[in-house]
Amino acid sequence: VINEIDKAWNKIIITINDGDFRSFKSSYHRDAILVNGILDKCYPIKKAFDGWKQGFIDTKEGILDANLELKFSRRVFDSFTAHEIGIFHYYTIDNKGKQTDSYVHFESLWLKKQNKWFMLMENQVSRTNKEEWDKFKSGI
Repeated sequence: VINEIDKAWNKIIITINDGDFRSFKSSYHRDAILVNGILDKCYPIKKAFDGWKQGFIDTKEGILDANLELKFSRRVFDSFTAHEIGIFHYYTIDNKGKQTDSYVHFESLWLKKQNKWFMLMENQVSRTNKEEWDKFKSGI
């Protein structure tokens, strides 16, 4: 099961690297929710997509190089559900070589339907930093 969930995460990573917005969106359940602990808000993932779309366009056009790395502190799952806690490192590099980093504590909630894993909820709990990222051991 953990290999299947890792494959779902790897699909997200690849779609971010490639700027493939359509495939990225397909990793989420159509009724998924984003909990934005940083802004203390909660809303449908479709609203979050509106804010993220330009980054995918810029990546697809070669304006940005976008990347995602993940490390986990807890992964609980069965054959059809999963809950994970960790830190993600999202970063972009622009045409001038300037790197912008974001380290975020997150939780994800997944559901397996018709042999495919879909994220039901992404909770971006709070910002963190590289020092805390470096302390985490488990990543994919």
